Amino acid sequence: MKYYIAVDSGGTFSDCVVISEEGEMWTGKSPSTPPHFERGVVNAVRDAAEVMGLSAEELFSSASLFSHGTTVATNALLTREGCLTALITTAGHEDAIIIGRTHQKIAGLNSSQIMDMSKLDKAVPIVPPDLIFGLKERIDYAGQVVVPLSEESLEQIADKLLELEVEAVAVSLLWSFRNPEHEQRVRDYLLSRNPDWFISLSSELSPVIGEYERTATTAINAFLSKKTKSYLIDLESGLSDAQYAKEPLVMKSSGGITSIAQAMETPVALLTSGPAGGVNGALSLSRLMGHRNVLTTDVGGTSFDVGMIVSGEPVLAESPVFDQYHVTYPMIDVVSIGAGGGSIAWIQPDTGLLKVGPKSAGALPGPVCYGRGGTLPTVTDANLVLGRMNPRFFLGGKHQLDLEGARAAIQPLADQLGISIEETALGIVEIADAHMGDLVRKMTIQRGYDPRTFALYAFGGAGPLHVCGYTRGTGIQEAIIPRMSSVFSAFGIAQSDLAAVAEESAAMTLPAEPQALEQSLQRLSERALQELARSGKTGEAVTLQREVLIRYQGQKHEIAVSVPGAIETAADVEALIQRFEERYEDIYGRGTAFRQATVALTGFRIRAIGSLGLPQLRFAQSGRPESATPEYSPVFLRETGGWTDVPFYRFDHLPEKFTAVGPAVIISNHTTIYIAPDFRVRLDEYENLVLSPVS
Repeated sequence: MKYYIAVDSGGTFSDCVVISEEGEMWTGKSPSTPPHFERGVVNAVRDAAEVMGLSAEELFSSASLFSHGTTVATNALLTREGCLTALITTAGHEDAIIIGRTHQKIAGLNSSQIMDMSKLDKAVPIVPPDLIFGLKERIDYAGQVVVPLSEESLEQIADKLLELEVEAVAVSLLWSFRNPEHEQRVRDYLLSRNPDWFISLSSELSPVIGEYERTATTAINAFLSKKTKSYLIDLESGLSDAQYAKEPLVMKSSGGITSIAQAMETPVALLTSGPAGGVNGALSLSRLMGHRNVLTTDVGGTSFDVGMIVSGEPVLAESPVFDQYHVTYPMIDVVSIGAGGGSIAWIQPDTGLLKVGPKSAGALPGPVCYGRGGTLPTVTDANLVLGRMNPRFFLGGKHQLDLEGARAAIQPLADQLGISIEETALGIVEIADAHMGDLVRKMTIQRGYDPRTFALYAFGGAGPLHVCGYTRGTGIQEAIIPRMSSVFSAFGIAQSDLAAVAEESAAMTLPAEPQALEQSLQRLSERALQELARSGKTGEAVTLQREVLIRYQGQKHEIAVSVPGAIETAADVEALIQRFEERYEDIYGRGTAFRQATVALTGFRIRAIGSLGLPQLRFAQSGRPESATPEYSPVFLRETGGWTDVPFYRFDHLPEKFTAVGPAVIISNHTTIYIAPDFRVRLDEYENLVLSPVS
């Protein structure tokens, strides 16, 4: 029997999904093990193997594929634990990355964080000013050489880099994406001086317009290179010790997996590795269930991640923000806030108000109730105090939760607020739910989408506990909790094929010459195919998805328009414009398209997909009882103002056509589902729990 293994290593837990060649699925979960995350990865596989009645070594030796989502790049960026990085840019533009954009001070912050302008500052520099060097050269917007590259200037910079013992070099020259010759010459010379330097070129990594964003992306890629490479080498070694003989694959933020070698070259592509897996999982499930528009919500230990699927395709981010830096590498649009099971509750000193997050207890020490040395109260502790979790059945009964420890941690907050421990715990949960609900509204209503047309998928270890709270009042009519919700990102990674995304900027007014459009798409296709070939996939197993980015002249945001066939005639160009206008009116309303404003094409994007022949999952229900017999346990409810006996169901014991109205709690081996009094729940034919508001 062959097995396909996927592991998503998060900040608190490492999640594993194993799928057999016949479509049967098993899951595993184990605490993450910072700083040696590879150990938690192997432990998660070991947990799944135990469920299967195998040893980890037996499972690994039978695996035909291992794919992995990781937070190593994100953690290294947030903690500034990258390598000593230098930046080479065009002389006279050394301060561009330091100056940034006007909005950099508020990039990635929520409304409460930006209220006090006096406390705002720009991001901590990835590259300090004394490691930024101006090179005498200049290429103009048309790709013409205005100032030849100075060999003497380059030699002097290289001497300085050697003297300072830098480990990586980012090269971002003006208009290099129009003509990459100078950047390529810089790389060749630097490697001739020191082959051990990691060199990141903006013309290869991010060939798009926007000097600051392109430079920031290139610098971050270089900064993360050593940490990412070290982790992936350790991962490969740990898997080899556990008897996995093949090369592992790594999940990219753009929604596909790639080789370890390619991941080492583009660590910036791993910044939303795990969350991208969650969106991929939702895409796979949505096609089965017939949902065209999906909002994906992942509540983990440290963050709340929201992504979108619109008209059957994941939405890509225009300019994602990481630690106040805008990045231009192609990524699935996943917006995160610091709200999760490990988010710490605290009292704001100057106002005396109860706050939750964004700081998290993480994997170590974790929530107080985990008994690993945590002392600060978290959202998980509050859920336990409220009775929404069974302290004797955490992780399927493998770990006992410390209820008294959780109560003791919340007691000081209750004393300061002058209310009971239970009321304080309820406040903690409701504040966390409110933060999450705000992000749901921002991702739908504030982007011009009608939330009533979206199904919401709730997953992550804590998503099912909070889904009623953060969907209430948003307009969402149906929330889906997949049967593998607690390991859903790992499930998505297991459903992912090899993929490469390539894009570049353009400046054209439509209609344009068909040949010019087709030649640009063909050139970019070759780049994507070459990257896929480096991961070992060529030939008939590869498909191409071609897109152009279009907007009306003067607008800021583009719309991606598919190009299903070759652009050969003026009629093909006209059909492209019509598809843009139809898509525009789908988003902004009938009659909003206005061709007289001039149609501008601003970029090309190619997605190459290499099929891995992954097995189709079996979702058929089997062995379920005719009826459910719950146990009753007290839960503290806002609706009753106190403790109320609530039915607790085991997920494995639910009948095929189970339905119930809250309050209720459903417990599975890896997560707990809380059904609020104003929601009803049913079990569908795919073993998903479907929640809807009680009208």
